[in-house]
Amino acid sequence: MYPDMESDNMVTVLQHCQVSPPPGTTSEKSLPLTFFDLRMIASSAKHLFFFECTSISKNQFLESIIPSLKHSLSLSLKYYYPFAGNLIFPPNSGKPEIRYLERDSASLIFAESSSDFIHLTGKQTRNTTEFLSLLPQLPPESMSHDTLVVPISSFQVTLFPDSGICVGFHLRHAIGDGHSVVKSFFKTWASITKAGGDATFLSGEFVPYYDRTRFRDPEGLEFETIVWNVLEKITKEEWSRPHHPKPNNKVRATFVISHATAQQLKKLVLGRYPFPSHISTFTVTCGYVWSCLAKARAACGEDDNEMVHFLTEVDWRTRMDPPLPATYFGNCVLPSLACAKKAQLTGSDGFVIGAKSIGDAIHKSLHHTGGVSKTVKNLAREREAASKGWLLECFSSPKFKMYDIDFGWGRLKTNEELSIDDCEAIAVGDGQNEGETEIILSSPKPVMDAFVSIFSLGLQTLDEEVKKLGANNFTRSKI
Repeated sequence: MYPDMESDNMVTVLQHCQVSPPPGTTSEKSLPLTFFDLRMIASSAKHLFFFECTSISKNQFLESIIPSLKHSLSLSLKYYYPFAGNLIFPPNSGKPEIRYLERDSASLIFAESSSDFIHLTGKQTRNTTEFLSLLPQLPPESMSHDTLVVPISSFQVTLFPDSGICVGFHLRHAIGDGHSVVKSFFKTWASITKAGGDATFLSGEFVPYYDRTRFRDPEGLEFETIVWNVLEKITKEEWSRPHHPKPNNKVRATFVISHATAQQLKKLVLGRYPFPSHISTFTVTCGYVWSCLAKARAACGEDDNEMVHFLTEVDWRTRMDPPLPATYFGNCVLPSLACAKKAQLTGSDGFVIGAKSIGDAIHKSLHHTGGVSKTVKNLAREREAASKGWLLECFSSPKFKMYDIDFGWGRLKTNEELSIDDCEAIAVGDGQNEGETEIILSSPKPVMDAFVSIFSLGLQTLDEEVKKLGANNFTRSKI
């Protein structure tokens, strides 16, 4: 029944198909890329979602789950057509665009794994290579009349018989940010699947908004040209390189900050800086991880420059003039770059300084005069600053509410952001339990071992540190 079976690293491919929107429902479309999208033109998003479902056998997977997922993905593509389209690069280095033509499709693989589901979904240290066979490869690029055609998406659904299911995607990041991809498209696909193929609920927050005409350029800066000029070194030869992750010497692990711990971390910051420009669970979590990782790198002999940087992305949908609706589909994030001296970050006040620096950077991004115009003009300068010394990037967001994703097989058990394997980065998201924040770290094993020890010890002594500072009774409305 499935003639295209092949094996690779404990995974057997059961079926490889192409899925299009239902016939006659989606006309040919072109979608220009904004300056937000062009920033992401060379990046890809790689994510795995694990669902524990011990009651699903291989026969049920073949006879019920596969047809259901094909149908629901097709219905989802009716509304989210860019996932079935391609990035088009015109001749002579013209600006690219997303184009959907009739019969374009998204790649969808169904597979079976004999790996240990419990091991892969744990929070302990695991080799990054253990996850590669669960991530689909992006289809190859092609040339058509001197135009480079780059497929945008690929999906893979892997069964762990009588244990669980993993749904993975590999996407060109130019299609959209995490809000568009996870919070909108992926949750739509899951909801249609759970509803048995009923898409009548698609209204309001689930209907994507594609209109680019609301992007204003009041100063005549030609934002797209500015960003494209910064990225002009991206050539067609670079696009021909493989985009599938290669084995590396990294390991990954997941760490949890509880709501109570986050409150204590906030008190520690407020005890030193009673009136910070911006403080939140996100800033104290990132500040703590940034400091712990800096100390771990120092313990392993990493010779970082004097200044180190932390980069996160800020959503600009509501900050545009005029504001964009929450359903806007595409990229609409700009970088917020924090910096600190390595000696301060690795010192006794490292966490507090890290959290304050990140909060200050986010506050500056959100409230400085000049808005998006100034931010775009500063992109090149910030890229240059970030390239000097150690840069830690932060992917994902607790606002995506990953653990609300439900295909009807049961609640999400865990998720893995594989894009962090490609650079120095962490992924920060919501946790399994109310108020929790999860941090996924990928690093060389010696750094990971040192980080685990420093992270744990810091949390064990947190209450004592707060009491020493007399911050336990410090109250603030924003905590």
